[in-house]
Amino acid sequence: MEAGLPLAYIFAETAEEREELSKALKPIAEKQRGVINFATIDAKSFGAHAGNLNLQADKFPAFAIQETVKNQKFPFDQEKKITVEEITSFVDDFVAGKIEPSIKSEPIPETQEGSVTVVVAKNYEQIVLDDTKDVLIEFYAPWCGHCKALAPKYEELATLYGESEFKDKVVIAKVDATLNDVPDEIQGFPTIKLYPAGGNGAPGII
Repeated sequence: MEAGLPLAYIFAETAEEREELSKALKPIAEKQRGVINFATIDAKSFGAHAGNLNLQADKFPAFAIQETVKNQKFPFDQEKKITVEEITSFVDDFVAGKIEPSIKSEPIPETQEGSVTVVVAKNYEQIVLDDTKDVLIEFYAPWCGHCKALAPKYEELATLYGESEFKDKVVIAKVDATLNDVPDEIQGFPTIKLYPAGGNGAPGII
């Protein structure tokens, strides 16, 4: 597989079904060689990854494409049957840029409670990539013990800046990376990044 190319995932629960779909979709994979990498996935063992691609993790077979560089997800409609014709059309539309990525997001908070600004996928670009401010953001998971231990100190830091002369120039933020699609690839929790003002959206890892 060529690194950096989008990945097309074919999820199926049995070896027979994976082999059948692999053979059926092989002409599509060959046509897209060098453009998209195709792979079959054991849905029983790795069904959770379907959820990461914004597919229902209990409805198989399923198909999705992941744009790995931008971490964008393009799930195929699970109400439709996986056929050569349907997948050919879906893949062609993806390559032509006709499909919008699926974005998993919590609702945008009506009000911000506390000193730490809560970010979700739907307002990520507006807040985090605001080039007029220094933005420090924590990518966390609710189950992460280190994240829980950090929370009081992080809140304290946000309060400190919120009461300082820099309150209009600095944003201390957090995002639940398990419930929101973010453009950054997160390797572990917590991950903290600084997006400096004037940095054109280029972060540094803390």
